[in-house]
Amino acid sequence: MSFTSANNLTPPHLNLPRRQELPEGAHYGNLPRLWVRTQAGPAIGFGHLRRSLTLASLLQGEVSPLFLISPGDVWTAESATERGWDSARFDRPTLSGRNKPHCVLIDTREVSGLLEFIQEMREQGIPVVSIHDLGLNPLPSDIAIDGSIAPEFEGFPRSGTCFVGGLKYLVLDPAFEELHRRQKSPSPEVRRVVVNLGGGDSSEYFHKVLESFRRCGRPIEVIGVPGFTSWGQQNLAEMHWKPVRFRWAETGESIADLLGQADLAVTAGGLSAFETLCAGVPLAALAYDSHQQKTIETIARRGACVNLGPGGNLDPGRAALVFALMQRDLHLRAALSQRGKRLVDGGGARRVCGIIRRQWTGAPAARAECKVS
Repeated sequence: MSFTSANNLTPPHLNLPRRQELPEGAHYGNLPRLWVRTQAGPAIGFGHLRRSLTLASLLQGEVSPLFLISPGDVWTAESATERGWDSARFDRPTLSGRNKPHCVLIDTREVSGLLEFIQEMREQGIPVVSIHDLGLNPLPSDIAIDGSIAPEFEGFPRSGTCFVGGLKYLVLDPAFEELHRRQKSPSPEVRRVVVNLGGGDSSEYFHKVLESFRRCGRPIEVIGVPGFTSWGQQNLAEMHWKPVRFRWAETGESIADLLGQADLAVTAGGLSAFETLCAGVPLAALAYDSHQQKTIETIARRGACVNLGPGGNLDPGRAALVFALMQRDLHLRAALSQRGKRLVDGGGARRVCGIIRRQWTGAPAARAECKVS
């Protein structure tokens, strides 16, 4: 696998839904317009973009997406372009003609300019749906969705906002809902481990995790998910980790497929952790920041993962003891697998699409899913 490009936008191993053919007789010009405001990059992460692409892809044939992009965000721009979708500068969208949206979807950690933008949408009678994590960056949207394990709606400024929260609305690739349905029993012996530490520069954490497994002294296969940016993955693969056999995920190997064959996984505390839970793979998770730490602490309290703590503080010697315990304790791995699958069923994207769809069909939100402030 080559890592020569620093802007490896949506490599096949991400398993994001690709553009599908429109139904016969349909074309984007006569479909409801969906504006999507999202962002991606090493600083902000790639989870927001992944969720937005998943939702837009699931609505394929029902909407005409237009992605609103910040200057310099090549990840979002090229992801939209390769799917045949339109894009425009966030600060220069046109509200007239076929560009006028029937609904706006917002999923980004960067809120600059959004309050004025949402106010303009409200004045035009255009519904706004926003997606949040842990109650961060509250917005005065019509519908606020927090699919995190600890949803929080305190501080949201608009009275009358419909709040939808909980892991039932966690947006994952639909492949994980299918994977969740499969029966998965822990193998008596750990032979294959998947390590997925996010889309940015994870060199330090990969070194620590691989060194930890090397110290365990077991001849296991470890497969790394390389992420979106180039930070020296090839150099890491060429290092000697014996008795561990380490390789990067190949083109065509989706994360869902990798987890479907894994006995254990080590992830960061973002979407990759919940993909692992949904797949029923025993999980050990580390955190990049305080938000991820809150997430994995909450998962660990539910008995569904082993909390490795902040990645910067990870000690390979201590982590090796944890990994060795997980490898030899079949009952622990079975319990982690069962609890993870109970937490995350993988159907969140389908449910969120239903909420978005109702914004242009005029159907009301179900009382069971909407708590109005």
